[in-house]
Amino acid sequence: MQVRSQRHACLPFEINVASRYRVGLASYRTWLIGGCVGLLLSVAWSVWQGVLVDEETRVIEAELERVRQLDQRVMVEAQKEGVDLSDAALKQLSAEVALANQLLARRTFSWTTFLSELEQVTPPRLALTSVRLDQSSKTVQLTGTAVSLEDITAFTVGLQDHVTFKDPVLAQHRVGSSGLVEFDVTVRYRKAGV
Repeated sequence: MQVRSQRHACLPFEINVASRYRVGLASYRTWLIGGCVGLLLSVAWSVWQGVLVDEETRVIEAELERVRQLDQRVMVEAQKEGVDLSDAALKQLSAEVALANQLLARRTFSWTTFLSELEQVTPPRLALTSVRLDQSSKTVQLTGTAVSLEDITAFTVGLQDHVTFKDPVLAQHRVGSSGLVEFDVTVRYRKAGV
């Protein structure tokens, strides 16, 4: 900034504000320099992370392209052998696999094993009159008679404590015309193959 002095009208008067040291502004100057250095480091770090992400993206794109090529080869080989790999065929295949698994599970169910495990938990003063197994929900409905309600309680506790039975529920009980307690119990069977 130039200001003309009245005495020396032809000589310019210069004031340089930046050259004067002010003690009160030293801490602000230090903070400003530190902030600029921090911003520069942040920008450098962001650029470095961008480079790393770009390299990782290129690697993923290359792997994806390799997988696509392998997929195309499998499709071509399947067509040569007469195998249909369309979306509709794959959906139908999953349904067929589920059906095959259900049929296999029913075929491998052992009534002998099931009944021997059930006999292990049946108290001597209790008789089962009906056993119905629902293989889809893996539940067993048991109907029978017992001498007393304590025998039914012992039966349900035995079912709960057994390894292959789970969550026994006493659906109903009543005293029959013969004086015996009639009951219905539902329990889940956890044996593999059911």
